[in-house]
Amino acid sequence: MAKTSQFKAYDLRRKKLHTISSPPVKLTQSRLERGEWAAATKASASATTRPSKVTKKRGRFSKKAATKKPPQRAADLMRCAASDEIECLHCNKPGDDQTCGVSCYREFKKQHFVGKQIDIRGPGPMGYGAYTKPGVSIENGQYLDEYIGDLRPLKSYESSSSLYCFVIPQTCVVDAEKAGNWTRFVNSSCKPNVKPWADFVGKRHVIVFQALKDIGPEEEIVFDYGKAYFEKAGFECACDAHDRRHLPGQNEPKAKKAGSRR
Repeated sequence: MAKTSQFKAYDLRRKKLHTISSPPVKLTQSRLERGEWAAATKASASATTRPSKVTKKRGRFSKKAATKKPPQRAADLMRCAASDEIECLHCNKPGDDQTCGVSCYREFKKQHFVGKQIDIRGPGPMGYGAYTKPGVSIENGQYLDEYIGDLRPLKSYESSSSLYCFVIPQTCVVDAEKAGNWTRFVNSSCKPNVKPWADFVGKRHVIVFQALKDIGPEEEIVFDYGKAYFEKAGFECACDAHDRRHLPGQNEPKAKKAGSRR
């Protein structure tokens, strides 16, 4: 069971650490609601009409659909099938190598993740944000942490209004709207200093943040959400790339010459 606690943040105006209510809890690992997955699995099974298993009973063949069991733990869901087509970020061995496993994931977290070196500050123009602590620097190419949250069925993304979702193809949605770690506070910028991407560590799916450049002390950590995100959300980016709200990729309007007609 993932451990939970309340988030703390520094008020940008008062410079005082205080508890914030959004999201209500922070997680140390992703969590899974069994009831939601049981319902999704049942709905998927009833929607499948083609039989996948044939049994023989009393001299006649009867068709019976094989039922897929819902995951019971987050670790079970995030585990990927062993394959030589994937490579572990920690040991650089193919996914079907027997020496690659959960120990790789633990060591990767221990060596790379910087959660204790990050402050949550706000509210500001873009709400709360994630900043490196005083005296903390991050090198270009360094991994920062894993994006975690509630693991939800893929179908839930289609009807979800959450703006905190990452999709792991053919696996699940990682939704940090109600709970997550510090990465759910990483704001959008058209001048990003990190990028999130899906990969594998120790036969496990991960969404990791990696530095695109050197990041100095007390610098905000940001990535480019992309134009599609803002179109779905119904608002525009408020980063300092332009002097007004805008969509990612939108060019800064040219300054009008003196005396020109409007």
